[in-house]
Amino acid sequence: MNSFVTALNVVLPLLLLVVVGYLLKLRKFFSDTTLKQMNKLVFTLLIPASLLKSILTSSIQDALQPKYLLFVLAGVAGMILSGILLGEKLCERQDQKGVMAQAIFRGNTVLFGIPVVSMLYPNESIVLTTSMIAIVVPIFNLCAVVSLQLHAGMKTDFKSLLISVLKNPMVIATLSGFTLKLLGVEVPAAILKTVTEIGNAANPIGLIVLGASFELPAISENIKKLSIIALMRMILWPVIMMSLAIFLGYRGIELATVMVLFGAPTAVSSFATAVQMKGDGALASQAVMLTTALSVFTIFTWVFALTQLNML
Repeated sequence: MNSFVTALNVVLPLLLLVVVGYLLKLRKFFSDTTLKQMNKLVFTLLIPASLLKSILTSSIQDALQPKYLLFVLAGVAGMILSGILLGEKLCERQDQKGVMAQAIFRGNTVLFGIPVVSMLYPNESIVLTTSMIAIVVPIFNLCAVVSLQLHAGMKTDFKSLLISVLKNPMVIATLSGFTLKLLGVEVPAAILKTVTEIGNAANPIGLIVLGASFELPAISENIKKLSIIALMRMILWPVIMMSLAIFLGYRGIELATVMVLFGAPTAVSSFATAVQMKGDGALASQAVMLTTALSVFTIFTWVFALTQLNML
């Protein structure tokens, strides 16, 4: 029962925020211009601030476990490759290929993973989880930007692609965070507090904007793609990686971290990124909506099963 309540308390608020956005849309609360401006705010400020805060507050060097990190990175590489290959094979439209790819490999680990692990281990340090997230999220973000850029109808030569990637707000936030960490720069408490408060707004505002942009009737047009995304993101990759983790002897927080890294729903930020980079916003929003809804059941299943087996 506690496992069910934990999963529900984490995921249900996300769903309710999407519903709030959709209801506001039905009430014609947002104009198209307002939605575009709010989407830009989420993409250029709120999500980068959330990512920067995650990096600045993680003890990456102290928590690094080389073998564990290599295991996670191998899974990340496989997940990214599967997303790109499926996007190329199943999508005829250029603006959907990168969207489908990132929907498969880019999870809502910052806004979803940390709360889940914190609730599972309220009296223990979860520095391993935050460190892994701080390392993995930039890789997913970078690959998402590159994948979307290649299908955006823009120049795809290396120089312009590199410039575009480096100008991405999330990449800037990531590089800035790691630079400060490596240099040992102590960020003033007032600045870190400000960054934290801005980052905290990413989840509610991003989900409300997502809900307001959600086109319910269009789901039937993308049902095959959404089914594949949900299968890969919510079932296949979590099962593969958790099975391998168990085989390698990982338990407790290490196993829980694998669960949230590879079993979290599609990242909310993927919708904002897709829209900003000329991807199919409808497919992106539907992928977030569907996987977030499914995560209520999948996370409950993983937590319940692993707890019963005394592995968490």
